[in-house]
Amino acid sequence: MSYKAAAVLGIKLAAPLAWSMSMSPPQPVAAVEQALAQNARFLERCSRLAGVGAWEWQAGTGALVLSDSACELLGLPAGHVPTLPALLQRFGPDGAAMLDAALRQADAEGRSWDVELHCGGRVLRVVGGPDGEGAERRVGVVMQDVTEPAGLRAELERTLERLDLATHGGGIGVWELDLQACRQGRLTWDDAMWRLHGEAPHGQRITPAGWRRRLHPQDRHAALQALADALRNRPQLDGEWHVAWPDGSTRVLRGSGRLLRDGAGRPLRLSGVCWDVSAERRLQQQLEEQHELLQVTLQSIADAVLTTDAQGRVTWLNPVAQRLTGWTADEARGQPAHRVFVARREEGDEPLDDPVRRCLATGRPTQLPAGAVLQARDGERRAVDDSVAPIRGKAGHVFGAVLVFRDVTQQRRQFDEIRWRASHDALTGLVNRAEFGQRLSRTFERASRDGSRHALLAFDLDRFKLINDHCGHAAGDEVLREVARRLEAGVRGRDTVARLGGDEFAAILENCSLDEAQRVAQKLCDALDQYRFTDGEQRFRIGVSIGVAPLDGRWPDAETALREADACCMIAKEQGRNRVQLWAPDDATLRAHQSEHRWATRLQQALDEGRFELDLQRVLPAQGAEDDGLLRGELLLRLRERDGSRVPPTAFMPAAERFHIAPRIDRWVLRQAVALLQREGPPQIASLSVNLSGLTLQDTAFHQEARVLLQQLGPERARALCLEITETAVITRLADAARFITQMRALGARIALDDFGVGASSYSYLKALPVDVLKIDGQFVRALMTDPLDQVAVRSFVDVARTLGLTTVAECVETPEVLLELVRLGVGEVQGFLLHRPEPLDGLLAAAEAPASVY
Repeated sequence: MSYKAAAVLGIKLAAPLAWSMSMSPPQPVAAVEQALAQNARFLERCSRLAGVGAWEWQAGTGALVLSDSACELLGLPAGHVPTLPALLQRFGPDGAAMLDAALRQADAEGRSWDVELHCGGRVLRVVGGPDGEGAERRVGVVMQDVTEPAGLRAELERTLERLDLATHGGGIGVWELDLQACRQGRLTWDDAMWRLHGEAPHGQRITPAGWRRRLHPQDRHAALQALADALRNRPQLDGEWHVAWPDGSTRVLRGSGRLLRDGAGRPLRLSGVCWDVSAERRLQQQLEEQHELLQVTLQSIADAVLTTDAQGRVTWLNPVAQRLTGWTADEARGQPAHRVFVARREEGDEPLDDPVRRCLATGRPTQLPAGAVLQARDGERRAVDDSVAPIRGKAGHVFGAVLVFRDVTQQRRQFDEIRWRASHDALTGLVNRAEFGQRLSRTFERASRDGSRHALLAFDLDRFKLINDHCGHAAGDEVLREVARRLEAGVRGRDTVARLGGDEFAAILENCSLDEAQRVAQKLCDALDQYRFTDGEQRFRIGVSIGVAPLDGRWPDAETALREADACCMIAKEQGRNRVQLWAPDDATLRAHQSEHRWATRLQQALDEGRFELDLQRVLPAQGAEDDGLLRGELLLRLRERDGSRVPPTAFMPAAERFHIAPRIDRWVLRQAVALLQREGPPQIASLSVNLSGLTLQDTAFHQEARVLLQQLGPERARALCLEITETAVITRLADAARFITQMRALGARIALDDFGVGASSYSYLKALPVDVLKIDGQFVRALMTDPLDQVAVRSFVDVARTLGLTTVAECVETPEVLLELVRLGVGEVQGFLLHRPEPLDGLLAAAEAPASVY
């Protein structure tokens, strides 16, 4: 083996025998040969143990010499000497070409080489160079098995490549502070560290002072303190700081490092990485701001908010939710939602399904059924309105739910009160006509469907007007309330008692035979017969007439059954009052009474045939102003029979009201009045009053036609039109009346409250109804000179009207004394037989036009 080649590999070989012998006395040849052989065997063992093999090549002769260890490395039998091409082919085509060129250059130019080549699955380090001179010149080659170190080196290179990809590809800079290099230490940055500070890479060296200068002033002290702590106490450096870029902007860097010490515990170096977290911190700041805004919003809104995780456990409550549930946020956190938000039915104590659990199970918004209540921790129950919605991530995964609810106890109470008021009579508390009609229809439909039998009772109080006339309407209201209480007490809990209006009542007895209904009716009749109303020293007896009719499938509709019961009630009243009249199919008296129902057909025919006519009664100033040629009056309806006789409205309007024909009649009258106001020629009309029935107030078709007619008339002429609504109609249809009055006044028409003073709460209606005229009922005018109470009433009416800026009109003025008294009391306008008797409108108009025709 060449000593030069062995030296390159760092192998210490035994000295040649000749050199060894020069140090000792001469020995015999046999001893020398023995020493040489022993030395060769030692060298071979060392080579094999070190994984080293050697061979020589003489370019001149082509001789090739291999050691046994070289044969072993090349995968050749020991002692086998191949040709040079065969040896080179052991390294593969590329390796053979490279070695062949290297051998020849070493021989010709004296060059050496040091390469790693693959041979038979091994990695061999092949070191060679020229050796000897002249004829002894040869090329020596030493090979060493470096398979394991080469693998480790390749793995290390791959690891370094991955590390470089992870750091530089991820924008991670690597730094190292060598604490032994100088007093302040030597800081090393890679290229990524320079870029993280906004600078182009310019070397790996930077002084610690240069790093400090690049720190933002607000973070400089904290960063240096963290570094000092890591060097003194902590083995780990971890922190964030702002750095100032050359362009004036700032970035947030996060650094992490580890301190390495020697065996004695002295710090050697601090190595670490750095990366930019500016985007994350900006996003974190935005999230914190949004979270703070959301928290402030949820803290301040009036609704209660409760949030849960995906398992339905409470994560947060706002103050409103804490107040309504009785749980603090800390106490509720982690609790199941159904334990904090305890929902139950309003009636009874039945628990309701947890809406949060249902929302999380279905992934869809949900809410509690209507009428749910929340039972707080202290047991208090509140009506709530709620909604639950899932909280989803970007991928649509449900990771929680939000429950929003509010205390609607007051609203529900108000709604219940409004609903109750809409379906009940305000005076007596009984159901009103509208609600009674709905219940009657439902009961009749059930009877028609399943053949069940029920009964219908119609009541009409006897001698009730006597109390109103002598004791006033407040007393009448008290009587009505007492009658209602006695009627309700005399029926079963499932039965319905209603006040239909005035002193008319009705009752539905469910699942009740006609005979049983008669016994119930008689018991009620007896109870009211025993009732006495006391007013001072006066005692009044109140009786009731009751009609009883079956409510079953024999009738075409529910209204027919009610008419039959009404007919029986009227027969009971006509036959002596304070009695019960039972319906019978062959009752001659009942049949005769039913003939009155034919008014419905007669009225329809009269409308179709144009047999309605109008009279006019003048309405004059009470002070007797001079005749200014203007016409002021009230239109009065008449029915012309086929025989030529005329029928006053008192004969047919009750039937028109009962059979809902009144709105159609009122439409006809309103058309005539509008046409009269649109005509040209004398007389000029200053005021024209038209009466409207109670049913008309709730007829939307009439409302629509009235709006169209007044729009055609125009505001200027519409001011001459005055629509009179009776106070009794307002009592049961206050909302409809207020809405209608507002619409008509907006179009220019004036509104008069007719029969003022006869209602139970006359003054209260003035606060709810924007009217223009008060027409004082005739019962306060006729006896004005003899009844001091009437004088007080009229005086109070005038004072109220003057306070509200309203015009007063007194009806039924029949004597001069009454007229003078009305003037003294301050009444504005009057009408009555003393001043003008009603006359046909057509004749009045013809008389007014007659003088003009002479010319």
